[in-house]
Amino acid sequence: MASALITQFTRPNQIIYDPFSGCGTVGLEAWMANRRVIANDLSPYAYLLTKAKLFPYHSHRKASMRLQTIARRIGDRRVDDELRSVPSSVRRFFHPKTLREVVAWTSALAASKDDFLLACLLGILHHQRPGFLSYPSSHAVPYLRESKFPDTEFPELYAYRPLLPRLEAKLTRAFRRAPEVNFAADRKCFRNDASTFLPDSRIDAIITSPPYMRQLDYGRDNRLRLWFLGVTDADELDGRVSPNEHQFLALMKTCLTGWREILRRNSYCILVLGDTISRTYGKPLPQVIGEMAVVAVGGYTLEGTYADSIPIDRRVRRGCRGNLSETILVLKRTK
Repeated sequence: MASALITQFTRPNQIIYDPFSGCGTVGLEAWMANRRVIANDLSPYAYLLTKAKLFPYHSHRKASMRLQTIARRIGDRRVDDELRSVPSSVRRFFHPKTLREVVAWTSALAASKDDFLLACLLGILHHQRPGFLSYPSSHAVPYLRESKFPDTEFPELYAYRPLLPRLEAKLTRAFRRAPEVNFAADRKCFRNDASTFLPDSRIDAIITSPPYMRQLDYGRDNRLRLWFLGVTDADELDGRVSPNEHQFLALMKTCLTGWREILRRNSYCILVLGDTISRTYGKPLPQVIGEMAVVAVGGYTLEGTYADSIPIDRRVRRGCRGNLSETILVLKRTK
């Protein structure tokens, strides 16, 4: 979807801004398509993922050499406090020896500002597969799967899992299908509140997926990875990155007003929105946002809407209520 929108609504070398970058898909696709990129997200984990995609190592060999350098620096160093400062909500996911290594590595990678390797490490933080670091758990939203994989029947899933070989394997997978990109291209990545942050240059297109109205709790759903990034209160973060309906509508009105000032005339603002019904207006959310842009904010015309179903394997919570489809809302800045 991201690639198609970029190709259809922008031209090479134009500037694409994604104010809610999430895992960095739009930014990466824009870079691959020879567009200039400005990405932003308030969540520390989303910011890390986006920055890792936009500023990777030039080759697997260089990334691997850096990995070995950090491995030698860490050596067999143990965490002095014997993990007493790690909350039980985190400790319960890992073998103690594995957890010591995760704490040591995340600390070393954060100190060296190695976003790419840190993103790779957090990508293998929890799951039940052998290539991951935790006890058997869900990969998307962290919860232990002890009833499905009891330790009496699956003792190998509760054994010590050395970090380095798993991180090396993750690195190999990351570069297996590495795209051809221009490392000299202009890319920027920020971690700011989208309602108050505006890039300091004119924008040729905005392509983004704003946070759905409490359909996903981005803090809670990433609480384990966020803890290793220094976020100790995922609920507090959710209050800022997972707005309720009132907050979301206010956020979108503020953003649309600000974006109108930086978007070039006759450029597009493309929003991918969940097909939620607004309780305030009793209408589908995309319709509410479209009317907001055209009538309440002004300076936009509605060029079209496109519905897209969300396959079950793309849903974070497959067994729960949530959006079954999303709408691509295409707005044009006209005044």
